Amino acid sequence: MTLGEKIRKYRLLHNLKQKDLGMMIGFSPATADSRIRKYEGDIMAPKSDIRNKLVQALDVDQSALSDIDIRSIEDIVRVFFFMEEHLGFEIEKVDLENYQFFSKDKVSFQEREIQVLNSYMYIWQQQKKNPLNAKNGNQEGSSREYELWKSRFPRDIHNYWNSLSEKIDYYYSPIVNSFDNSKEKIVYSSNFLTQIRKMIQSGLDFRVGSESRLRNKGYLTFTFQITDLLTPASKEAETQFAEFLYDLKTLESYGMTIDRTILTSQIGNSITYHLLLNPIMTKDSIIEELIEFEKNKETMNDFSIEMFEKKFNNELHAFNLNLQEEIKIYYQNMQ
Repeated sequence: MTLGEKIRKYRLLHNLKQKDLGMMIGFSPATADSRIRKYEGDIMAPKSDIRNKLVQALDVDQSALSDIDIRSIEDIVRVFFFMEEHLGFEIEKVDLENYQFFSKDKVSFQEREIQVLNSYMYIWQQQKKNPLNAKNGNQEGSSREYELWKSRFPRDIHNYWNSLSEKIDYYYSPIVNSFDNSKEKIVYSSNFLTQIRKMIQSGLDFRVGSESRLRNKGYLTFTFQITDLLTPASKEAETQFAEFLYDLKTLESYGMTIDRTILTSQIGNSITYHLLLNPIMTKDSIIEELIEFEKNKETMNDFSIEMFEKKFNNELHAFNLNLQEEIKIYYQNMQ
């Protein structure tokens, strides 16, 4: 679909005449319809400032008015080529006639991008399956809503994810800020792991992992279900997550890069905190053992509990890093 065809498609979705659209982006009544006619006929290409105005007037995402024009199977294969080169996908023969497209596990630095892609695909499937007007039996309205949703992709998804992030900030910021005068800042990696253990003991469910990317290979990740954070099961779970956020705030003040990813899947919305510091990335296995231990502790005998506690204490102090110093050294070496 050419740029002109896209402009026409989205104009018609909004029930606008060419003159209406032209006047919305600033053309005079005398020239408005002819200018839009030229754009839609691909006789004239809108300049960047006009294209930005078209994006606003048509209420679409910037990418919806891109110059990408996919018309054939060959074009689709070129998209697959891009996915192979930039997202680490590979094509594999399944049987004599069929092939599948999949991600290579070995390109772990691209895992985050693959997760975002999977999230897009899930939301897309749900939107196609359950369009807004489907429940009213309005097939025409349903198709229109679906086309409008696609025109705003991925803007609306990112706006939704940002709203979830803002809800978490709104809920926890007052609690986190209250710790400034009451909670000691973490200094050593043992302090951080001790706090993580308290969060596990509070009953708050989360996943921990390690992540590598193309240039920076040392991310420690924590993933939470957003419903668990916004409707915590207990006051203790709420407090311990707030203390976790306070520790992240402290690590950022030391110079650590921490970013967040919100994704949507079949099990709901999740938020992942990515901590860039290679020396603590290896702590993910210790935290995983802690999660498993706290989950099964009540069924374990005294000897097993004692052995685990002894092992954990040894791990806790074997590589007890001064986090401020480690962050300073690590980030200097990255430059």
